[in-house]
Amino acid sequence: MLSSSPTVVRSSAALAHIEVDVPALRRNAAQLRTIAAPARFAAVVKANAYGHGLAGVAEALEREVDLFCVYRAQEGHEIRARGIETPVLVLGPVTPSELAGALEAHLAITLWDTQGYRDDVIRTARESGRPFPVHVKIDTGVTRFGLPAERATAALREDLREPALGLEGVFTHLAAVEELESAFTTQQLERFETALRPLESELRRRGVRKHAAASAATMLFPELRLDLVRVGIATYGVWPSPETQDALRQPINLEPALSWRTELIVIQEVPAGTPVGYGCTFSTARPSRIGVLPIGYAEGIPRAASNRGAVLVHGRRAPIVGRVCMNVTMVDVTDIPQAHPGSTTTLIGLDGEERLRAEDWAAWCGTIGYEIVARLPAEIPRVYRAE
Repeated sequence: MLSSSPTVVRSSAALAHIEVDVPALRRNAAQLRTIAAPARFAAVVKANAYGHGLAGVAEALEREVDLFCVYRAQEGHEIRARGIETPVLVLGPVTPSELAGALEAHLAITLWDTQGYRDDVIRTARESGRPFPVHVKIDTGVTRFGLPAERATAALREDLREPALGLEGVFTHLAAVEELESAFTTQQLERFETALRPLESELRRRGVRKHAAASAATMLFPELRLDLVRVGIATYGVWPSPETQDALRQPINLEPALSWRTELIVIQEVPAGTPVGYGCTFSTARPSRIGVLPIGYAEGIPRAASNRGAVLVHGRRAPIVGRVCMNVTMVDVTDIPQAHPGSTTTLIGLDGEERLRAEDWAAWCGTIGYEIVARLPAEIPRVYRAE
């Protein structure tokens, strides 16, 4: 009969680590850039480069992209701190206290109002003696940030007249491209183009770039690529949605760049009928070997994967059993006899001939691949593999 006592062999200061395949990142970017041409290519590196590590990804893609898009000004400063001079656009809010630093670092910022914040931007530019690079955002249907489309023409005309503003781009964000909702997408594009049509010649003369497409639109809809595409999730080899992947006329080989691994710390040998984890939501149906991982939902494993997800151990799937805890997750390794404390455990990545993807976790958890990778804690060590 199996013993109920644990076997503990090893502990580790680094409970998990992430590897980023730099050549895969670059191949993804090159492939997407070719698809988008002649439009310029911007890589979106917000949210710690979708969990891949902002500084490391920016260094890897510095020569592959025309623009980096971030959400916060601090992310732009992190890129500049690495000596990277590639243009950077801050997509999210920049507080008045951050404006002078953003201008000094040559960060372009987003405008979406006609007073208040815009006045602060103009004042900062005048005090510095040079124009503030800006992109104006028009809301065409997401109901988030952006000038209302019906007011955008007049606002842009004022921006073009204001010498303190260096208008570099005007853009919108699409709401339903990943779901292939083309009717609403067409309406959004029409609203955008209608707002810009009276200013078209002036925008062209000034070299102001229009942009709307993110990953799915870049791959699926040539008419949405305009002058620039902003590609996020696909750069990292994660599909925007199953619908996007299924709709492609010509397959695109996106390579997942991220691998996420930990190791087994404990293996509990228990009899049939043993409850596992909080709430006793799982009980063993046979004598079992229950492996214990030293990470849980605080370290990025979604609690929604409880009794649904799996990990790879020695190239085989080991199902998650019981509830994912804050710092611990249990897996069933009964059918993996070679599993032992210290065995490498892959949560995302390749192990032998088996691979787990962010999309697998998204399916188990009823979410999207974006959330799975973007919520990986920044403190997990990341290694950037060149070969």
